[in-house]
Formats: sequence, structure tokens, C-alpha cells
Amino acid sequence: MAEGILRSLLPAELAPLVRVASAGTGAGDGLPATPLAVQVCADSKVDLKGHRSAPLTPALLRASDLILAMEPHHIEYARGLAPEASNRIHLITEKGAAGAKAKDGVLDPLGGTAEQYRDTFHRIRSHLLGWIPVIRESVERREGVRRSSES
Repeated sequence: MAEGILRSLLPAELAPLVRVASAGTGAGDGLPATPLAVQVCADSKVDLKGHRSAPLTPALLRASDLILAMEPHHIEYARGLAPEASNRIHLITEKGAAGAKAKDGVLDPLGGTAEQYRDTFHRIRSHLLGWIPVIRESVERREGVRRSSES
């Protein structure tokens, strides 16, 4: 859900400059999103029909400017795969809506009810909104460096 939600939140001027990918610490390869995830996202105009799961790999971590983990143990797992990427790995709840459970991250609703999926959708969205300025700054810094090197 987070990948689709982030794509939907990216402003038009940033969207073509940002590659958004999701991968799971326990994900199989090529599985579709759950029917409840597809439906809950569709209710908010986020299309997950084409989504396929992918496992988290060291190569993906090394190639990423920003890695947002849903739960604290995902951070530990990712840092174990690619220690050199540690400073780019963050808990999604570091930004956006604050709450008493922010340190716990956002739990996976897999196997839960439609209401749990809706709650997860809204929690993910509220935190991702806080990451948009960080993503914008990263893109502007990268594009500025690119323009300078092209001169």
C-alpha cells in the first residue's frame, strides 16, 4: 500500500524524477496485493491492481536514496543486509502525524479486517505526507548537482 500511496502523493513535478519501489523483509516474489489492500486503496483512488511483491535485497538498499521501513524490526533487517545504507533507512513514522505508537511504526494489516486495512492506509498516508518535503529536498539537491556537472 505504501508504494501506491506515495506515488499518489508525489507532486506532478517530482513524480518523473522519483523512483518508488517497495520490497518486503518476508515477501515472496511476484505476488499481487491482497484483495482488501486493492479495495481500500481503490476507495481512495490509489491503484494497486498491477502491484507485485518483491523481496528486499542488498542491491535495492544500496541503490536507494531513502528507505522507509514500516516496523522497527524491518530497519534492523535492512541494516543487516546493507550496513552501508544505514543512514538512509528510516522508520516511516519519523515524519508526519505524531502519535503515542509512532515508535512502533505501522503494523501490517495482513489477515485483518477491512477496517484495519483502512486504518493502516490512513496511517501510512499521514506519515508519507511528512516525507514529501524530504523527498523534494533530495531531488532538488540531486538535480542541482546534475545541472552543475553538466555545465
